[in-house]
Amino acid sequence: MPQQVESARVRMLDCITKNDVGRKLRVAGRMLTYDPESALVLLHDARSALLVDVTLCIDADALLSVSDAPGHRWALERKGYVWVIGHLDRVEDQLPIPMLPAYLAPPDIDPSLVLRAVIVTPAKDLHTAELRAALAAMAEVPPTPYPVSDGGQRGG
Repeated sequence: MPQQVESARVRMLDCITKNDVGRKLRVAGRMLTYDPESALVLLHDARSALLVDVTLCIDADALLSVSDAPGHRWALERKGYVWVIGHLDRVEDQLPIPMLPAYLAPPDIDPSLVLRAVIVTPAKDLHTAELRAALAAMAEVPPTPYPVSDGGQRGG
């Protein structure tokens, strides 16, 4: 039997809690910083930020030539929106917070949490306010249990 892939839970950055540690998450935000030495990205949305380890998503040799790195362009663009899928981990030693742009008020960052990214994709047309509203609407609707049972009464 083929192995089932764990689905990622969509979370807004300000909704991530310590209860999400160990879970696969899908988050979106604006990439403020990228440190090529540590392969850490600072992902930002609203008043929250999250450290993202993109080690598994980066081919350092491909980044040397922009023309050879079409799948890595997100790493070269600051302030662009990206979707990130990865596992949230807690780290023993708090990670260093990168230097933030001077125009930005310091966001809420938990330096003991890091998202270990497996996929990073540009999200050029992302509107986080609309995403937040959609996630709120989904939380108001109870999930449908599958398979849907007809109570054993099938027509016939």
